Amino acid sequence: KPIACKRKHEESEEVDAPSLCTVGVAREHPLLDLDKREEIGSITKIEFAPNVRSSVIAGKAKKQSMKVMADTKICTIYTSTGKEFVVRAAVRGLLMEWNSQLEENPQLLTRNPHLGFLAIIKPPTDDDSKILSDCVPAIN
Repeated sequence: KPIACKRKHEESEEVDAPSLCTVGVAREHPLLDLDKREEIGSITKIEFAPNVRSSVIAGKAKKQSMKVMADTKICTIYTSTGKEFVVRAAVRGLLMEWNSQLEENPQLLTRNPHLGFLAIIKPPTDDDSKILSDCVPAIN
């Protein structure tokens, strides 16, 4: 089962606001399945890839943000049973944000879907409609 899912996220309430993709864990993934908790274990650590941790995300337009491809590694999730899950970007674009809060509190990933995002990626504007049509609706 895929670990990464994309979730449509609006940067602002303006109609012409650029669309972003939020990378997180799919609801169907074993990490979020309470019935598989004994087999999978609980999340003990989330380690972001070195290139993600060192990326420069600054400025209003974030033009110097790291470029990611669909297969770019965002992070690895470790569990109490020794299992490891690699999360990839799943879309190409610019890395707008990565969730450093998860390094200190990895349980946010399962407890709070709004704070438990892994990364936010802005797809190229020429691909917005194609990429975002593949995104699943936001979790409310």
